[in-house]
Amino acid sequence: MRRFLTLICLLGLALPAGISISGCVRNPAGNYCNGLGYGITDSQVSQITLQPQIAGISLAYGQTTQIQSPNATTCKGTSVSIGSNSYTFGTTNNRLVDISPSGSICAGTWNRNTGGGIADYTYCYYPNPLPSTGGLPYAVAYITATAYSVTSNPVAVYIHAPVTNTTLVTTCLPSSTGCSTTAPLTSVPTQCFSQNQQAELDAQACYVSNGTQYEFCAPSSVTAANYACQGGLAPGVTSVPSCGSSIGTLNFSVGTSSVGTINATTNVITAEQPGTTAITATIAQSASSAGYFSTCPPASISVSLANGSTKGVVTQGVTQNLITSVTDTQGNTITGLLLTYQSTNPIDITTGSSGSITAAYPGVASINAVCEPPSCNPAPINEMGLNGTGLSISSNPVNIIVPGTTSDYAWFGSPGQSQYFYSMELLTGNPGSTVRLPYVPNSMLMDREGNSLYFGSAHELMIYSTATNSLTTQNTSVPGVVLAVSPNAGQLLINDQIRGLFYLYNISGSSYTTFGGLGNAAAWTADSQTLYITDNANLNTPSTCSTPLITGHTNTLYVYSANSGWSTYPLPPSPLPPNEVPACDAQPNNAALSAPFQTPAVTIPGVGAYMRGNPTVAHTWCPGGLFPSPPNVGVVGNNASISFYPQPVTDSEPIESDALAATTDGDHILSAALNSSSITLNDIGVSIPPTTSFPAAECPVNTAVTPQTMTPLSTNPSLNGHVNLTGVTNATAVNQVVTGAAPTTASVTTAAPIAFITYNAPNTPTIPAAQLPYYLPQPNGSGAGPAGYVTFNYPSGVTATATAPLAGSFSPDNSIFFVSTQGDNEIHFISIPINVSTTAPTDMQQVSPDLPACMPVSAGGDDAGCLYNGTPTSTTYVPATVVTVKPRSVT
Repeated sequence: MRRFLTLICLLGLALPAGISISGCVRNPAGNYCNGLGYGITDSQVSQITLQPQIAGISLAYGQTTQIQSPNATTCKGTSVSIGSNSYTFGTTNNRLVDISPSGSICAGTWNRNTGGGIADYTYCYYPNPLPSTGGLPYAVAYITATAYSVTSNPVAVYIHAPVTNTTLVTTCLPSSTGCSTTAPLTSVPTQCFSQNQQAELDAQACYVSNGTQYEFCAPSSVTAANYACQGGLAPGVTSVPSCGSSIGTLNFSVGTSSVGTINATTNVITAEQPGTTAITATIAQSASSAGYFSTCPPASISVSLANGSTKGVVTQGVTQNLITSVTDTQGNTITGLLLTYQSTNPIDITTGSSGSITAAYPGVASINAVCEPPSCNPAPINEMGLNGTGLSISSNPVNIIVPGTTSDYAWFGSPGQSQYFYSMELLTGNPGSTVRLPYVPNSMLMDREGNSLYFGSAHELMIYSTATNSLTTQNTSVPGVVLAVSPNAGQLLINDQIRGLFYLYNISGSSYTTFGGLGNAAAWTADSQTLYITDNANLNTPSTCSTPLITGHTNTLYVYSANSGWSTYPLPPSPLPPNEVPACDAQPNNAALSAPFQTPAVTIPGVGAYMRGNPTVAHTWCPGGLFPSPPNVGVVGNNASISFYPQPVTDSEPIESDALAATTDGDHILSAALNSSSITLNDIGVSIPPTTSFPAAECPVNTAVTPQTMTPLSTNPSLNGHVNLTGVTNATAVNQVVTGAAPTTASVTTAAPIAFITYNAPNTPTIPAAQLPYYLPQPNGSGAGPAGYVTFNYPSGVTATATAPLAGSFSPDNSIFFVSTQGDNEIHFISIPINVSTTAPTDMQQVSPDLPACMPVSAGGDDAGCLYNGTPTSTTYVPATVVTVKPRSVT
């Protein structure tokens, strides 16, 4: 019985278990990574990834860095959050690479148990012993991160002596279309890369031992002859490894992204737009300039109308597009180039950024496309000229004629003599109005689009709107003489003659920058990028005066470039007529200058400018060197040897020039000089080199030698001849050579150039009536052209006669030359015929501006800017000495 009871109890205990096993079914294998029901589950850490896996970490002795946060994932790829304190970090060599519990890496050994209150892991000591691999100071260790019994991939840590210099090594990829070489190029490449060509960037590096730089690493393509380090290979070292296997992966970046773009993964650079950019290499937390990369510049810029012609007639109101093609110095085409299109007559004929031509009014203009730094073909200033980058390149001109006539607005003033200016509008034929300025001006200029008039004074800058004749700006911060307004109406050049400062005044924001100096005339290039300013030592108070007051004038050319800043150059002496030499009692009061018209003559296109003086010299935009060794040669990369706007010796003409101007066709520089009481006009033929070859074209760079050299551009001047203007018998100073073109019709495709010459003469009743001289330039090589004279007519009731034509300006459509005259104080409208070679210009109309004379201080006036010599009355008028004109619509 006892045995039976025991059996029943055992069955009672065993039965529930059996029911549980057979009655509750589940599949635990589905939660495991292997699907077999054992091992790690799909929610546990399966893999830990530590970065950077490929590049590794580069550290110089004693440097520290924080390890990147590891990434833990399950076998399904799902991220697992693990606290930073849950990781354990390991190293294969803790005397070379030490790592703290928080993941801070030391290129050497961390301090531990230092005592004295110094926390652990705060000082990183150099490796001991210092590493040495093949005689070079580097070694590699590996670090890992471990959590939940899972260890990450190893990350290489390159420990090495500090890198003191990296030098770029650029290799053209064989797969890059058009590569001229696959040989490695050092930090200053001897070749450029055409647009879309590719090159691989690498570098060689140096380290210092016992005061000598030795080669640390370099690509296998670099031979001992090309080692950049001073000491070459260190003693006992027979070869160097690649930098990637010794000091780690270098990272490269470009300074100017428009020149080239870099693939950060492959370190392959792609050439984009012309120019040179600095390449920066980063290694071991340190960045340094490694070298330069050049995308090839234009060798030629060809511009034409849609029919392929470089001259033509454009109908007013119709927009036409120019066809522009650009070829680089390797003969490959460049697309997407950021060119600046220039018009010599932007009032009538404007150009858009894409090369479109808009003919708003009748007129004549030359259009050029210019690639000019920094917007096109830039280069660091210390590498200007490298492979031809950093330089300006101009296209051929396209000559445009817009036939027809239009009406005009005109403004007349007499700076220093009157506090008024006069305006008139030709469409109605009604007399204009006289406007009183707040102060006696010393200068009067209008921007090339005719929107504003700018008056300088000893007190302030005054700006008037031409649309309303209303005062819009008074700025007392920039007193002085307004010498020039940029063609884009963005800036003014104002010279404060008291403080000896040039103000570059930004019109839109009323801000300015300054540069020390004095000047008497200035001219901007058509693209508003370069400004030429001349000064004359003869404007100082004579040394015979007991108290010299003005002593800062010098025979100096100042050049301001938006790309290279300010530079100065000596000019030959430029004599002044006796009546223009400052008197002993002259005061430095920012008064009107004695020679306000004698501006530099900017060539067309604006690749240089001719300066008045004896001899007559030109300075061009192609950099050259300083004398004497070697003559006229600048060394690329040696900034101290570069003259940014040099004078080519071949462009010096042994003639005296008092006033200069470029003809509208760009083929002539006309020079006028006082010859006793008459005037001699010299016709200098110029020929800008065509941009059809390289380096024989503009801004030549000799890339065949090292270091590369630059030679100034020559305008190839030749004296066509000179003309003695015998019809001028009483001149005391030459004021202007004013160039224009004869008006045109739809059947005329060439506008004949014409020039008028204005001058001063004694203003006495005994002086005979003056005539207005003009000159007709001929094609280059044809000798001097003919000269003629316009006889002045007078309105009814005027008994005075004109004793000198003082100042003049062409109407934008070239049909009228407005000229002010001394003696009768009139404005004469000179009608210009279509065929000036057979029909002479004539005086068809006269207007009296009646500019009241200002009252000088000596006669009781209160404005020291008044230079009128005498005591005026209410009916004392002075002649206009400034004439400005803009077109107006006739509809």
